[in-house]
Amino acid sequence: MRRWVDLFRNIGQKIYKEVSTVYGSDAAKVKLSKGAFGDITVYIDKMAEDIVINDLKNSNFKFTLLSEEAGKLDYGAGLPIIIVDPIDGSLNAKRGVPYFAFSIALSTGYTTDDIACAYVINLANKDEFYAIKSKGAFYNGHKIKNTNTNLNVASIEGIKKETDKEIVYNIYSSFYKVRQMGSVALDMCYLAIGGFDLFLHIQPSRIIDYAAAKLILEESGGDTFYYNRSRFSQKITINKTPTFFSLGNRSLINQLENISIIDEVEL
Repeated sequence: MRRWVDLFRNIGQKIYKEVSTVYGSDAAKVKLSKGAFGDITVYIDKMAEDIVINDLKNSNFKFTLLSEEAGKLDYGAGLPIIIVDPIDGSLNAKRGVPYFAFSIALSTGYTTDDIACAYVINLANKDEFYAIKSKGAFYNGHKIKNTNTNLNVASIEGIKKETDKEIVYNIYSSFYKVRQMGSVALDMCYLAIGGFDLFLHIQPSRIIDYAAAKLILEESGGDTFYYNRSRFSQKITINKTPTFFSLGNRSLINQLENISIIDEVEL
């Protein structure tokens, strides 16, 4: 797995270099087509994905690729599956907000429980996160161990103008601070190092957004759950998956009994 992580890091560094020249510019926002996951592909998305595909193809590895823009592509083998979001947080990238990421994971099977290694880079500041299953998670080269004992600061994705106002009220009244930053992958990675205490995803989610960060979080001591508190696991698919929440420290699951939003947010 280490060879894969090294490849992913090289790709991430290359994307960082290229994207830094255009993010926040008019060129970054140019619309090109509709991607496989249903969102409009813009220039900055396509720039990043082209680097990913080119470098993976030239690696001489055989795999299947699942990517936001291109969809599912066969490169010589059904497994492993490489799950890629070339730009997670593309709205931030288009508008020049420095909080967006390249996210990539490798799975040896057909569910999120089979993800064997993962890598995420903040394309605005080069913060790097990676993990190898059963070997730990790392942040800028240092091993992560989350020992957080609080549930004060929550990060959330999915609040829109049509979101039920009672849900929004309950979220904001349940925590000292609530942030909606705009990148699922980064929210979950910074959760792993204690930047947040809890992450809530209140809309149906896409596996490309969370696949890599889920392993990084798990290897640091956190975990991801359905809103009924059972452990979150999904088939690797292009279809949207259910809502979920994540904890930086999995032992904090017992503290959620007094937080009403966890029961009421299920959509």
